[in-house]
Amino acid sequence: MTKSIMLLSCLLILQGCELNTIKPQNSVTSLSNKKSCRISPYTLNNLQQIETDFLTKPGQRSQIMQSAIRQKDPLLLALLLSTPLSSKEQLQQSKRYYSKLVLYPHSACPGDRYFDLRDQLTSALLWMRAEHDNLLSENRALQVKIDALTQIETDLSNDREVQE
Repeated sequence: MTKSIMLLSCLLILQGCELNTIKPQNSVTSLSNKKSCRISPYTLNNLQQIETDFLTKPGQRSQIMQSAIRQKDPLLLALLLSTPLSSKEQLQQSKRYYSKLVLYPHSACPGDRYFDLRDQLTSALLWMRAEHDNLLSENRALQVKIDALTQIETDLSNDREVQE
């Protein structure tokens, strides 16, 4: 009797685990059927190729950026303005482009997921720039204090020499 209860319990547990693993797969399929991805893999590939050219060909950066501005392509502008080479102002402009995008950052939509991750990277870059600026400001303040203390030490040394 106890053996049959144990076997029945194990069987029910295994069936429950199997049902749980099937549900997420169905929800991925149902999500991709309900919502359409905004950025196709083909579009993502083209945008990433342009971004690669932008990063690896410094002589063409201006031309690539001007072309993106003329096309008024928010996806391309968001990418080009959110590189680690970008200034704080460019990163902020990129965040504005990202905020206007309607994305479905799910595993069924890799292009949308990529842009969502780039938006997060841009936020991290902005935070890092702010921290860097704070550290530079703190460094300047400490340098002023060090210079003042050095001047005081020099003045004291000169006063001692004069008194001797």
